[in-house]
Amino acid sequence: MLLSLPTRRQTIRLHRVQSEFRHCPALYRGFVGGRGSGKTWAGAYDLIRRAKRGRTYLVGSPTYTILSDTTLPTFEALARELGFGVWAGMKATPRPNVRLSTGATVRFRSAEDPDSMRGPNLSGVWLDEASLMERGAYDVCIASLREGGEQGWLSATFTPQGLGHWTYDLFGRAKPDTAIFHARTRDNPFAPPGFHDTLALQYGGLRAAQELDGRFVNIEGSEWPAEYFADHIWADRLPTRFVVSALSLDPAQGKGEREKGCYAAFVVAGVDECGILWVDAWLNQTWDGNALVRETLQLHKLTGAQAVSVETNGGQQFLADLILHEARARSITLPLYGVNQVEQKELRIRAKLGPFLAQSRLRFRRGSPGAELLVQQLRDFPVGEYVDGPDALQQAVVMLDHLLGAQQTGAQPRVLRA
Repeated sequence: MLLSLPTRRQTIRLHRVQSEFRHCPALYRGFVGGRGSGKTWAGAYDLIRRAKRGRTYLVGSPTYTILSDTTLPTFEALARELGFGVWAGMKATPRPNVRLSTGATVRFRSAEDPDSMRGPNLSGVWLDEASLMERGAYDVCIASLREGGEQGWLSATFTPQGLGHWTYDLFGRAKPDTAIFHARTRDNPFAPPGFHDTLALQYGGLRAAQELDGRFVNIEGSEWPAEYFADHIWADRLPTRFVVSALSLDPAQGKGEREKGCYAAFVVAGVDECGILWVDAWLNQTWDGNALVRETLQLHKLTGAQAVSVETNGGQQFLADLILHEARARSITLPLYGVNQVEQKELRIRAKLGPFLAQSRLRFRRGSPGAELLVQQLRDFPVGEYVDGPDALQQAVVMLDHLLGAQQTGAQPRVLRA
């Protein structure tokens, strides 16, 4: 005898932007909202409703702290609230995997190391707080959207981080199969009464447009105008020959830098005969000393730079010693210089890079995640959270001046091995 199980209708209230996001058929969708606009809730609900029987999905969060404090609890609470067994259980270790009543599996991962997000083919991905992730997390995920021979989808929920951020490039510009939805804090009827007005008293101007209205804007107080970063600064490839070229390393291994999550930054810069500065970059928040030694030797070989410089402030001379030791062990002749910075960071970045930007003499390699992050940090300078990329670039300019025999001010490169 077959039993007929009871059915239940449940009304879920969505505000207008959440509803438009939920029903949009685009393959790539961005929900860009102010603080408290219902971004994470919308991302969780959208995934639950789209999840197909027996398929695999991935939820990415910038860190395991945000994952465990916000993304996963929101998803679990909503799945349980929907009732009738939508939430079928979770395996918490070694990393969270949730089972839905449809038999769909939802894998929860941190984007701290984008490569750790590689795995089985996926039917869908939700990146929560995507603007706090590296571009690499997005790139890894979209290559996995092919489960069952079908094209999968990706959604990203985030508060914008300015016109220089990769999320603006991917979602803020018109692209095929891509849609963007802006949600203001004040438009969320489920937020606490007065929430928007309370925040508005603390924010102002462009900061309010970003944090409350969910708009891509240049951060208020940034040094250089938006036109300095128009499309002319991007080049599909760098020249193969330069008058001089240098590879610089800002290690972010000094006192307090690692605790603040600063980026270790490599920048290669070359000057052509017209005085144009061509740039590529590699930035990472997780490189340790041994990894930086390996990267230095590999990037020197890759770029063919005439000189390599490393910042030695704050006890970072040890890293230069490690690089020299490994170079000797491999019988590599490395033109290594130490740079002890003597000027305040903002002053040296402004002095060295401002003229190149104002004169439109900077070019960055298009499609390079490191170069894109460097340009983002330049756009936001000096009010952005990080300036490691610009600092490494100004150090490269110091090194180029030294190689050209130009008049020096401030830091003087010191040859460690010629």
